Amino acid sequence: MLRVVAALAVGAVLAGVASVAVVNVAAPAPEPPNKPLYNYGTR
Repeated sequence: MLRVVAALAVGAVLAGVASVAVVNVAAPAPEPPNKPLYNYGTR
């Protein structure tokens, strides 16, 4: 019985870690700002 409880606990932890990893990978990366790399001033 103890093995079953331990296996359920380990499975729950692994499922939680996997879901957090999937959410972090699926989250879109922020887009870089659309501005020139160098500021040459007003020419």
